[in-house]
Amino acid sequence: MADAGAMGQSVVLLGGGHAHVEVVRRLGQLGLGAQISLVSPSRHAPYSGMLPGHVAGEYEFDDFHIDLAHLCARNGVTFIETAAIGIDAHLKKVSFACGGDLAYDLLSIDIGSTPSLPEGISGGLSVKPISSFTERLSRLDALVAEGRPLCLAVIGQGVAGVEIAFALRRRFEGRDIRIALAGRAAGPVPERSRRARLLVERALHAADIAHYPAFDVVAFKDNELTARDGRQLAVDAVVWTTSSGAPAWLRQTGLSLDASGFIKVDHMLQSVSEPHVFAAGDVASLPDPRPKAGVFAVRQGPVLAENIHRYLLGRPLTVYRPQRFWLVLISLGYGRAIADKWGMAISGNWVARWKHRTDSRFMQRYR
Repeated sequence: MADAGAMGQSVVLLGGGHAHVEVVRRLGQLGLGAQISLVSPSRHAPYSGMLPGHVAGEYEFDDFHIDLAHLCARNGVTFIETAAIGIDAHLKKVSFACGGDLAYDLLSIDIGSTPSLPEGISGGLSVKPISSFTERLSRLDALVAEGRPLCLAVIGQGVAGVEIAFALRRRFEGRDIRIALAGRAAGPVPERSRRARLLVERALHAADIAHYPAFDVVAFKDNELTARDGRQLAVDAVVWTTSSGAPAWLRQTGLSLDASGFIKVDHMLQSVSEPHVFAAGDVASLPDPRPKAGVFAVRQGPVLAENIHRYLLGRPLTVYRPQRFWLVLISLGYGRAIADKWGMAISGNWVARWKHRTDSRFMQRYR
């Protein structure tokens, strides 16, 4: 039964990210569903943790996508399939690409991030936004289907880049395809432990994935990548897994943003400039910065749901405390993965099975 104080207030959730799917589930269970609208440009929301497995051919589309329309229907939430193009924080309304707008009493934003490529570069395929990467992946499949020898380069040596490189190796196994990993860092997964970096380097060598460290890409033209130091790499296709950018239209909303254009929030995930606006996931700029990773959005979900409920009731909000140390499971394909936390790392088939069970439990929660 919903609290009487929360009844009659309109809540709009922009985006079907990892935090918002939990908000829909929890507030729906509280009986607030009739007052909530979830807006997303796509009915199907991908779970980022299983994307490398999909690229490798281990998961089908439905295995790692949440059907937002069904999730909303089960929880009494209104689902609107369109993209937001503007927010008027003063009038409290959201404008849509399909025309028209929607008024709200409380707005929560979990729309993810956009590709952030080196200045002046527009070619290649970007992993983000993940919601449409499966469509872009088909372009690689078509290129490989031509049957000629190819070099596919993955740019970005973070966890995402490493996982995509191994996934592409597995996807195109048996073909005359060379996979290369390049990035500006001195080595792969520079943000992880020394042991994890060593394990990744060994795995790259074993998988025959060419590695080009300290390769800071400044140009991509005529199938050739150029690094800042002048080195060049001939490639047939590029997949970008580099840093995330903020949707450009947020700069027209009047919301307080950080230098990169992400929404500045406080420790309660509440906008620092508009109390009736919350944000989570990649689009949120936290007081204690954390990587743009799904592990944080998942943990933000319960806190965001609780604070939306408390705001509607006029109660004090609760604090979101991001993990100081967090487990990272790095998929290497071929049934192997690396677990890294507290400066320690280990790899093996059992880690991959652990990752599969963890990911499957998350998905099952929303089915």
